Amino acid sequence: MSDIAIRVDGLGKRYKIGSPAMNYRTLRETFVDVLQMPAQLLRQKSANNSNNTIWALRDISFEVRQGQVLGVIGRNGAGKSTLLKILSRVTDPSEGLGEIRGRVGSLLEVGTGFHPELTGRENILLNGAILGMRRSEIERKFDEIVEFSEVGPFIDTPVKRYSSGM
Repeated sequence: MSDIAIRVDGLGKRYKIGSPAMNYRTLRETFVDVLQMPAQLLRQKSANNSNNTIWALRDISFEVRQGQVLGVIGRNGAGKSTLLKILSRVTDPSEGLGEIRGRVGSLLEVGTGFHPELTGRENILLNGAILGMRRSEIERKFDEIVEFSEVGPFIDTPVKRYSSGM
């Protein structure tokens, strides 16, 4: 039996920036989508290389043996939480392999105090209104809020797709 507790090989996770929240579809719409799927897959291959995607992780490889300790450190957006989500099976990788031999418990919480289905922009407007701010006041402070949060390129992405650090 191997003494490898965690093995990560060529791991990568790609996210779409600004992709809309999941819409509920009718049976008819789903059927039409299935018929159009071959053409969509061809378009998707070329779109995957476009500027509307970001790699949270790319080509990560390492092993941790039983009894070893691993610390994962980095700045906001470096992919720390994404790595932990993949290893704990909260999300699937876009490429590569991440496996743990043994049990894992995950304590990852994203977006406390924010509505996960709304974008960053919509959450700013909603929370400003909840705090009693007038729309003109929110709009006046909007750029300052976005600059402070460091989520500018992702402001129109649903909060549920943000990393924990974001």
